[in-house]
Amino acid sequence: MTFFRCLLMALLFSSSAYAESLYFGIRRGFEGTRAVGMGNAFVAVADDNTAIFYNPAGLSQLQKGESNWFLKADLDPDFLDLMDEVDKAGNDKTNEVQQITDLLAKNYGKHYSLRLPSLGFLWARPSWGLAIIPTDLSIDMRIDKSVGPAINLVAIQDTTIAFTKNWKINKWKDKGAFSVGVTGKLIYRMNVDELVSVANIALNDEVFNEKNAKEGMTLDADVGFLWKGPWERWNPSAGIVIRNIGDYGYFSNLKLIGDQTGSPQRLNRVIDIGSSIELPDWWIWSSKLAFDIRDMLHPNWNLMKGLHMGIEFQWKVFSWWRGGWRAGLNQGYPTLGFTGEFGIFKLDLATYGEDVGIADQRIQNRRYMTTMSLDF
Repeated sequence: MTFFRCLLMALLFSSSAYAESLYFGIRRGFEGTRAVGMGNAFVAVADDNTAIFYNPAGLSQLQKGESNWFLKADLDPDFLDLMDEVDKAGNDKTNEVQQITDLLAKNYGKHYSLRLPSLGFLWARPSWGLAIIPTDLSIDMRIDKSVGPAINLVAIQDTTIAFTKNWKINKWKDKGAFSVGVTGKLIYRMNVDELVSVANIALNDEVFNEKNAKEGMTLDADVGFLWKGPWERWNPSAGIVIRNIGDYGYFSNLKLIGDQTGSPQRLNRVIDIGSSIELPDWWIWSSKLAFDIRDMLHPNWNLMKGLHMGIEFQWKVFSWWRGGWRAGLNQGYPTLGFTGEFGIFKLDLATYGEDVGIADQRIQNRRYMTTMSLDF
């Protein structure tokens, strides 16, 4: 089943829902595949163009300007399998309701996710950066028991324009380098948040009921700080970021989809802190260790969901031929990552586990992220 059909099926699920769903994970905005591969511990690393979203103070580490055009997908393979099974169950019109009921019943408690291919552009320089991400659609589903089997569905589509300004302060050179950065974000969000019954799935003849989607525009900002120690050995660094510092909701609804007046899910104000050190270089290799506590203040946060740590081994043969290997822990689940860069083409791969359970019941959702990009 194609990504497009998966999207249509997810929207079908939402078209005649009767209650609001519950989601216990932590959805973030832009996530870089490199960072995900090293456990998403990147607050104090933030040394590439993704610093626009991870820590705007990190742009001061860039030696020159970087522009990046990317196509990215984040996939839970079980999502596609479930969609195929629902599709097959729906083909049996004489016993459709029972077929779908049995299918959902055997998958009670399971979580499924998909972040459809997103397009974007990042342009960063040592003192400022610009990001334009027209499409970033994520879909999360959990099979639950309600009156009968039901699907908790949360789908969020963000269109984001972000601008970062960075200031590097060298007044206290003997105490290290200190940087401050601010990323202003204009986000237009469309959100479906529904609990869907078997009857809704089986009896609905519409592919998409646009009136169920809530939408709104908001303007917010991330503020970041980064300190890099004055010692060449280990090069320690520490950072802190306050994300979505306003978190006041949505000020405009352009009604691009329908006439729904409700507001989408809030961005949620959170605080991230992190630290990193550099290991001694060896031959073609350079390495970093990082440790973060992220998403503090999020309503679904607990200490385990906030823990991130990772290690990165970067290699460089020539300026046009380089890459890296990564490993880490994201919320206690292992991550792996790879980057291969040849000329202007770059391929990033990562796998990671996301905790989508409640505090006393951890549930891992294993995902695979791929990014293809052109770097200039």
